[in-house]
Amino acid sequence: MAREAAAVATPLGTFFVVAEEGALVQSGFGEAPPLPPGPLAEAAGEAVARYFAGEALASFPLRPRVSPFYARVYRELSKTRPGEVLSYGELARRAGRPGAARAVGRAMAENPLPLFVPCHRVIPASGRLGGYGLFPWRKAALLLLEAGEPDLEDRLPRLRAHPDLASVRLGDLLGDGEP
Repeated sequence: MAREAAAVATPLGTFFVVAEEGALVQSGFGEAPPLPPGPLAEAAGEAVARYFAGEALASFPLRPRVSPFYARVYRELSKTRPGEVLSYGELARRAGRPGAARAVGRAMAENPLPLFVPCHRVIPASGRLGGYGLFPWRKAALLLLEAGEPDLEDRLPRLRAHPDLASVRLGDLLGDGEP
């Protein structure tokens, strides 16, 4: 069971990827686990760098260690395109469990492969950004990046400093440039 890791600098902080037996098993913002580098993890790290340069994120084999329901939710979410958002309730419906919006929220909070399973694209039915385990400012930044925001790096300080970004409506964030 050879595990490998890679890390890449992004405008939102260091992003790491862990691969094992031909599939990605973990990713996130922060320091990479102390594992040797390897070709799959390095390729995924390079894909993340290109994503932050404006390209679509390349597809990789994923093997999250999750329940069958979470796996179904992640498969459905992975069908969304950059810039597309959906509600927790809609994702629950697509995963075959209408009414399980809270369970979908838990699946998003426990997502072991952020970016590759794009949990930042899921928002509350209210249209507000909602929470994000990797900080709401990162969720806002990822949505702006996927919307083609040309001045993302200039907006990052305001996003980080916003006192209640989770309650900002997505349309306000994308529409008039605030916060």
